[in-house]
Amino acid sequence: MLMLGLAACGQQSTSGKPRHSTSASHHAAVSHHSSPSSKGAGPSNLPPPGHPLLGHKPPMPEPVIITSPEGYKVETVASGLIVPWDIAFVSPNRIYVTERPGRVRLIVNGVLKAKPYALIPVSAHGEGGLLGIVLHPKYPNPRWVYLMYTHATNGHIYNRISRFIDTGSGLDGEKVLVDGIQAAMYHNGGRIRFGPDGMLYAGTGDAQEPERAQSISSLNGKVLRMTPDGGVPSDNPFQGSYVYAYGLRNVEGLAWNPVNKDFWVTMHGPTGEFGLYARDSVFIVPKGGNCGWPRTLGVTDIKGVVPPILYFPELSEPPGGATFYSASLMPHLKGDFFFASLAGQQLYRIILSSPRSISRIERWFATGSHAGKFGRLRTVIQGPDGALYLTTSNRDGRGPVYPGDDKVLRISPQ
Repeated sequence: MLMLGLAACGQQSTSGKPRHSTSASHHAAVSHHSSPSSKGAGPSNLPPPGHPLLGHKPPMPEPVIITSPEGYKVETVASGLIVPWDIAFVSPNRIYVTERPGRVRLIVNGVLKAKPYALIPVSAHGEGGLLGIVLHPKYPNPRWVYLMYTHATNGHIYNRISRFIDTGSGLDGEKVLVDGIQAAMYHNGGRIRFGPDGMLYAGTGDAQEPERAQSISSLNGKVLRMTPDGGVPSDNPFQGSYVYAYGLRNVEGLAWNPVNKDFWVTMHGPTGEFGLYARDSVFIVPKGGNCGWPRTLGVTDIKGVVPPILYFPELSEPPGGATFYSASLMPHLKGDFFFASLAGQQLYRIILSSPRSISRIERWFATGSHAGKFGRLRTVIQGPDGALYLTTSNRDGRGPVYPGDDKVLRISPQ
């Protein structure tokens, strides 16, 4: 099935006429997983629902503002995009970019093609729409491209993870892997990445129902793990379930430390729930780990709850995409953890003295509190050329729009 439509949410195709998929999978929100019988798991001494137990910060240095990182330059790869959410590199000269309204865009040899590479029928209200993209680890054999997106069915919205065949001129043959993940105006997660184990991981949000994050029978507020074909791995922590980790409010960053394969996950903190704000976190997540939301925030003495390695209780950072830098192009960055910050309008560089010890935190491109040179940053990814690539998110309705927005930016040596 060739995906050539935009959502029934008022978005239109480039021809000006609505185009809709005819696949039955788009008209039935069927969850492609087996729910375990357990309604929850993990620590039995969690605080009751109603208000999180507020913990303290882990050992972490105070961030240092680096408005213009010395020795590095930032170039514009593409401009005029609308909320570019994620990036996938087919080769150093061929890049796919997802735009939240439902377009997969193509950049070839530094030129953004005017015609979308694929149009996906999405529901692009709020934080939903076309979100994450990733290629099969052995691409181009097979030529599989994975997308996560929000769709509308019978008046309800859901998040879906699908696999497509890359024909060289578009995406065809959609296979729905997981569907029926509850969606909402906010907290849809959306990041998908392959781990070093060859499995596909997906970050989801709580879809504005915090207690879903603590229910193992829900796919919301979780990190999910599946085979490249969409099956439930036999070694997942909860039998018959995609759930790999839980207790997460909204996940947009997934990254593995190449030194020891630690799994780092970013989480957006509250924006008014329980009268709380800020408190964004980064966790090193073990298999089956409970990160606490909405029962705890920060480092607490509740046994069995994963403590954050980074916690920002004062200022709202909402972390987007994340990556470990492992290339040789910029050797001084090797081993550093990076994550994009939306409201903070900066790129965080986390320098490690050992795999789980942080020696320095830098706020690249920040010009102050919630102000930065490029505005809101959604995604950071290491390209095959060794450069770091960023996407801005200034056209998502959350801040000022600058000339040329939105953009894909490239960080490389000066």
